[in-house]
Amino acid sequence: MIFTDAYERTIDAKNRIQIPSEFRNGLDPEVDGDAFYLCPGERQNTLSLRPSRKFEQWVRALGTGRIAGDEPLAFEQLFYSLASRLEMDKQGRVVFPERQISMVNLGKEITLAGANDRIDVWRTGEYQEFVKANFEQRWPQLQKFLRMAGSEWEDKT
Repeated sequence: MIFTDAYERTIDAKNRIQIPSEFRNGLDPEVDGDAFYLCPGERQNTLSLRPSRKFEQWVRALGTGRIAGDEPLAFEQLFYSLASRLEMDKQGRVVFPERQISMVNLGKEITLAGANDRIDVWRTGEYQEFVKANFEQRWPQLQKFLRMAGSEWEDKT
């Protein structure tokens, strides 16, 4: 599944959030799995939700076990200890562990933003600032990526 769009949510008193139905309904349990992994995000002060099977495929592709040295070891010890498997309840809710909420000072108002094969979890205010600051400034770059994809697609049709 490709995750698109952004949804504002509130973390409740039990640290639960509801995964948007648009995200849930697009999941194929055979391909994507039936749970999510919550892990450190690719941007500072964010977290990422990855469907369980996609997370496992992504981890295998990382290949840090084949790299010698302290840096891959430190990555593995930090990253995997900060990742959590989250099961959805019947209402499509997951519980965020307090340590991960605290780690990025998430707060209660969050945005779940589709980011291709993952869902990025932002503080709502920071997500809005990111979009505002980057949309106009990076439009030429976005347009370049869109045109590259368009030319590849046209070549295959």
